[in-house]
Amino acid sequence: MATIHPRPVLRRRSTGSNSGSDHEAAKDIASVDYTLDNALPFEQFKREILLLTHKLNIPRWRTVPVSEYSQLKVVRISGALTNAVYCVTPPPRYLYKHHFNDTQTSLDPLSKAATKVRPIHVPEVLLRVYGPNTAQIIDRETELAVLTRLAAKNIGPRLLGIFTNGRFEQFLKATTLSKEDIREPDVSRAIAKRMRELHDNVKLTLDERLAGPGVWKNFKKWQVDAKQALDLLDRVADALEEISEPKRSHWTTKKILRTDWATFMEGARRYREWLDIQTGGASAVEDSLVFAHNDAQYGNLLRIEAPSGSPLLRPANEHRMLVVIDFEYASPNVRGYDISNHFCEWMSDYHHPERAQDIHSEKFPNQEEQLRFIESYVTHGIESYDDMDKIEREIKDLHNQTMIWRPAIHLGWCMWGIISAPLPPEVTEDEDGFVDVSHDESEDLKVDAFDYFDYASQKASLFWGEMASLSIPIPDGVDMRHAMYVGKPCQLVEQV
Repeated sequence: MATIHPRPVLRRRSTGSNSGSDHEAAKDIASVDYTLDNALPFEQFKREILLLTHKLNIPRWRTVPVSEYSQLKVVRISGALTNAVYCVTPPPRYLYKHHFNDTQTSLDPLSKAATKVRPIHVPEVLLRVYGPNTAQIIDRETELAVLTRLAAKNIGPRLLGIFTNGRFEQFLKATTLSKEDIREPDVSRAIAKRMRELHDNVKLTLDERLAGPGVWKNFKKWQVDAKQALDLLDRVADALEEISEPKRSHWTTKKILRTDWATFMEGARRYREWLDIQTGGASAVEDSLVFAHNDAQYGNLLRIEAPSGSPLLRPANEHRMLVVIDFEYASPNVRGYDISNHFCEWMSDYHHPERAQDIHSEKFPNQEEQLRFIESYVTHGIESYDDMDKIEREIKDLHNQTMIWRPAIHLGWCMWGIISAPLPPEVTEDEDGFVDVSHDESEDLKVDAFDYFDYASQKASLFWGEMASLSIPIPDGVDMRHAMYVGKPCQLVEQV
């Protein structure tokens, strides 16, 4: 059975802009105005799930009587702060392995005689239950439109039904890649090919292209909430200092950003001005945008368990055994951005038992590993290798793209980390902005599995390190003692 591990404990935020036709397409998916409470007693929860499959008319599930809800197998396979994800399996007699040797009694409507019939096979489904209070964080309408759009291209799992706080999807028999798997040369080449197919086969709408790179749309949107969160953290820190509780000192703007807010934003401005020069400006970037996944980390990459004789086992199709899931971050970006984000994910270990937020810069792919991925990406689908000089130029250009867009990746995830971080439950703020810091001894015993502010601070440190590596002037007032560097200083390749 598949074990699917999306980004384990990270809150998700959807991105991207879609045309009205996409939203219309999303309406074709069955939906009901119903809220599923996954905090219910387990047996009641299973009954509610089965009722929902009937309400949504999910294929074949109406053949399972509601009275058999206790025989459902519901296994939580991932999820933490945003989504709870379950594999829902029908009663055993509805599975394929029982299809030909199990029977049940049915009453013939004409003869009224009892006859023996075999139960219909009912497929397993994936159930996602959204976390509480995520409506203000995630644009579900856009997310569902993207999923519908991808389904039309046979990309990713099929969307089966939507309810108020979740959805049902096709369950893929697959295993999730690990942080070690993505470093394997053959796997890396396969990921590159699948990414190329995504970029080439999902066309952008005019509105998406005109809106520009999704990374800057998100940065502009998220910085508003990030500034508010950081201001509150600073006020909390001041309040803690006033009551002489140094042990309760918390994250502050300068501790996270390695400088004050204004200086950080000045650094972002200088980088964007430099990037405009490198890319030829907004018009050139607009022309090079593609539909990007933007979160191709190992937990979002699955390897399908292909049965014997499957066309996927043919050498030319083996890369198609890899499936990318979770498109919450999908949006227009340049090719090099999506590839570079994948490279950056090599540095993370989201399943570390104690320090899941840590970024290990030494794990960033070396130049040989980067070029192997990019070469596989560029050459995938090429019918002729007659013009090797052209291919070589494309590889060099794409490699340069991955380097110059890397600071943008750190900027975006830094803002995301700040606004994803839960504030301490003992901190409150009234309408006048007064911060009340009450102390509960039990809170000292709680350790979050993922420290979002720590993650954000490391992304900020990486941003400053990238600025220095690219020789972009750094504003005064940045604590460069904490700057993090990815491999050797970036050396852009001169184009012919």
